[in-house]
Order: sequence, then C-alpha cells, then structure tokens
Amino acid sequence: MSGFIDMDRLVYGPWPALERAVARFAEHYGFDDVRHVGGSGDRGADVVASRKGKLYVFQAKHLKSGQIGPGAIDEVVRALAAYKADIGVVVTNQSFTKTAQQRRDELKQHGIRIALWGYNRMLRNFDEKLEVVSAARHQLRPYQEEAVDCVEAKRGSGADRALVLMATGLGKSLVAGELVANELARNPTGEVLVLAHTTPLMYQLERSLWPCLPKHVPTHIWGDSEKPAYVGGVTVGMWQTLIGAIKRENLAGRFSLVIVDEAHRAPAPQYRSLVENLLPNFLVGMTATPWRGDKLPLDEPFGKPTYVMDLVEGMQQGYLADVEYRMKSDDVDWEEIAQLSKAGYSKKQLNKKLFLPDRDEAIVRSVIADLEAIESPRTIGFCRSIKHAEAMHRLFAAYGLPSVVIHGKLPKEERDHVLVRFRSGDAATILAVEMLNEGIDIPDANVILFLRVTHSRRIFVQQLGRGLRVTPEKQSVTVLDYVADLDRLLDAERLNSQARTGAEDPETIRYRDGRIVTFEDEGAESFAQSYLADIASIDPVDGDDGTGLRFPIRPE
Repeated sequence: MSGFIDMDRLVYGPWPALERAVARFAEHYGFDDVRHVGGSGDRGADVVASRKGKLYVFQAKHLKSGQIGPGAIDEVVRALAAYKADIGVVVTNQSFTKTAQQRRDELKQHGIRIALWGYNRMLRNFDEKLEVVSAARHQLRPYQEEAVDCVEAKRGSGADRALVLMATGLGKSLVAGELVANELARNPTGEVLVLAHTTPLMYQLERSLWPCLPKHVPTHIWGDSEKPAYVGGVTVGMWQTLIGAIKRENLAGRFSLVIVDEAHRAPAPQYRSLVENLLPNFLVGMTATPWRGDKLPLDEPFGKPTYVMDLVEGMQQGYLADVEYRMKSDDVDWEEIAQLSKAGYSKKQLNKKLFLPDRDEAIVRSVIADLEAIESPRTIGFCRSIKHAEAMHRLFAAYGLPSVVIHGKLPKEERDHVLVRFRSGDAATILAVEMLNEGIDIPDANVILFLRVTHSRRIFVQQLGRGLRVTPEKQSVTVLDYVADLDRLLDAERLNSQARTGAEDPETIRYRDGRIVTFEDEGAESFAQSYLADIASIDPVDGDDGTGLRFPIRPE
C-alpha cells in the first residue's frame, strides 16, 4: 500500500524524510508528545515520544545498501539514558546484522528493551497497525469549518483564488490541512504545494498537515538542501528555493492546489512572479497579519478576502486565550505629556519624553512580583537587542529567576535546544530577540512580556499571538507590557475601542465591558483616549490605515 511509509520512501529517502516519517508514524498511531529531535547534539535519538506511560526513543538509519550493526543499538542505549526513556527503537530501510540482533537479545536479559524495525517490519507496521485516519486528527471548530466552506464555495463558483485572514492562534494551519485533504480526496493522483518563507515555518507547516491527512498521502520538503525524492502527495517548500527550481524544472500546472502561508509576503515582486508562474488550478493565500509597510495590496495576488476573523473577534468569541493585558506605564508624567501634545509636539518628540533610561531593574522587580501570583508561569519576553536580552537575563538571575536567551545568531542546534528546554518546562522563561514572531509554535506560553518597542503593527500582533493559542492545559494568558511608546499606547486603546464596538454582537462572550487592556495608570488611558479623539488622522504605521488592529480589508 502506498503512503507516507512505503517502498518509495524506504528506497529513496532522503534520510531526513525517513526521520520525519517515523515521527509521523508515532503521532498517527497515537503516541503523545512526539518530538523530532534529530540533529547535532541529539544524544542518540531522532524522535522521542510517549505512550501508555512509557517514554520511547527512536533512531532512524537510512542506508543505500548494507545492514545495520550493533553500533546503532549502542546509540539508542545512550539515548535511553540521556532521555530517561523506557524503550528504544532502531528503524531502518535495510535489515540488521546477526551481531546487532544478538546485542538486542543480550540487553533484553539486563532489562533494557530495544526493538528493531527493518524494511519488512516497517511496511508491516504501516499496513497493519495504522488506521487510515490519524489518531491526532483534530475536530474543526465552527469558524474553521466556515472558513473551509467559504473557500470551497468560492472555488465551486468558478473562481481560481481565495484569501483567508485569521488571527494568530485561530488555527489557520488546520484550515489549510482540511483544504489539502479535500483536494487530494477529489484528485488522489494530484499534487499540492504549500509555500513558506523560513526554514522553521516550512517544517512546522509540514507537521501541522500530518493530522489532517490520511496515511496514504505522503509529505515532502523542498528547501534546506532537501527536495522531494519522488512525486505525489503534498510538498511544503521554501518560496526562495522554488524560485530557483522553476527556472530549471517545468513546474507550471504541476500542483493542482497551491497554498501560500504568511500571504502578506506574496505581493513582493519575486514571490508574486513565482506564484503566477506555478499556474495552479486554485490558489489560496492565508495570513494572520495582512499589514504591509509598502502598502502593496493582498487582493491582487489572491482577490478580496473570502473569510475573515481578526484578533479581537477571536478573543471576544472565546476562541483565543482569555487575556489579562496590563499596560505598565505608571512612571510617566501623563499631565506633562498631554500638555506637550496640545503644544504641538510630534509623535517622535513625545516618544522621547516617554523613554525612561535605567528602567530595567525596576521592570525585573515588577515582573517577578507579578509572576509570583501566576500558577506555573511559562514566560516569553521580547527584547530589543541581544545586548538587552543578555542584560535582562543577568538581572533576572540576580533576582532568582532563571531564564534562557534565543536569537538568530545562535547556531540552529542551540536554538532548538533552548526551545526543547522551554517546551519541556526545564526553562520557564525565554528572552527572545527577533525570534518567535512567526514560524515557531509555542502554545504553552501563558505570560507574554513586552520589553521592546516595535513600530510594526504586524510584529506586535505576531508577538501578542504567541500567547493566545488555547491548549488543554492553558486557557488564559497574562500580558505585561512595559513599552513606553505612543504607538503601543494607542494600539492598546484601539484594542479596547474595537472590543466596545463588538460588545453587542450576540456571539461575544468576553470583554463585554470593552476592556481588553487594563491601564495601570489612569492617566495613560485618559491621554490615549484624548489623543485619538483630538487627532483626525494618526500617522499610518506599517501600512495600516489608522483604524487599529481590525484587519484592514474585509470579506466580499
């Protein structure tokens, strides 16, 4: 039977795809907390997962020829110790030597359990143990079903493109997965392409599709030095890689459905050229942040939005975490700021008055006091620079709060290790610099700490969204905002204003008082309200039209 583990995958690989296939097998079968940890510093494991109270480590070996000897088993033994696991599994597309099997038997006599899955065992496990539908498949929420129905209806009307706008945390990847599954159910021999713009996002998108797909549909990666080893199923690719590939290969019309994630990036000339030259039967753009600094419209590549649910709608209807947003601006003389504003000070001049130097230590004391009142805080702090993050790291440590720092200049292995520590609970506070805005899923965060100014509304919404995803363990998030900046102050007031506008909607179940953000200094709230009332046109930020955090374009 063809599928994500079949003769093609076992023969052609490539080896990273086999590792991911093992992770998908574990997830599809019903393992919990499946983590793909393969890479430098993996301590002998490629996949770690739990089932029925037992922790498993998997080591995958893809060879062009030959057999697997006892060395691979010794690797797994080291992994068992490193991860404190109960059972080890060595997976290969070949077979095992007699000495490897003897080594397994010897270890069994000492109570160490190692399973050997060779070529035939892998195919048999896939055929006999896996149901067609993944055990990890999610039931779509009503609004996600509506989004899928809207796209399918538009396609049914003869259109060739659609645009879905859904705020961070609302699960647009599940909508994408359902659209992919529908397409391949209609056209089993067809191919689907999903485009990403960063390497982490590419891998995250592939994994987010797995629960939505039946076991006979394989997935491939095209990017990060990997390309599909054979045709069929779903390819998740980097658009930058596909730009080069389309010059060498005829990709026009190959993919019946193309989905562009983070679609606000697609109007850029090169990206748009790629999308136009792929010539799919149907094109879907999806984004949580439709604002662009250059004001290039999204409706040219994708048409007017087919479905929209923005940040405040998702919050008020209870689909995002219940937010306790505290605006920390109590060290500012707001009467002076109001007088300067009336005297004609520009926004830039006012921000200079709002900036308070040497504030970091006071912030740390305030943060620690707030965290003491939160049960099991898992905190993401956004910092303005590596230097700032490292300084905050030292300050937190001085006050007894351990933290880890993540930024783009760290090697990939170190970044992955930091994220594993955070997800496992080993590190409860992570300080990020130009990271975690998009492409990395960290749903367990229940505290968001703003320590940096951003004049990009898109980045602000992305960072806020890191804490908005609901999980079985997390229903609420606390936001501590220490950013002394006029645009941030106005965005906070706009959140409240938009909540007041939606308070009468019959589907609204939260924030009926129109208060998402609590200003700890009443002077700050009063100033923000007056400023918005007095100035007819706020300087546009990041391509937005000044209307706040509501999506700037609405559905047809």
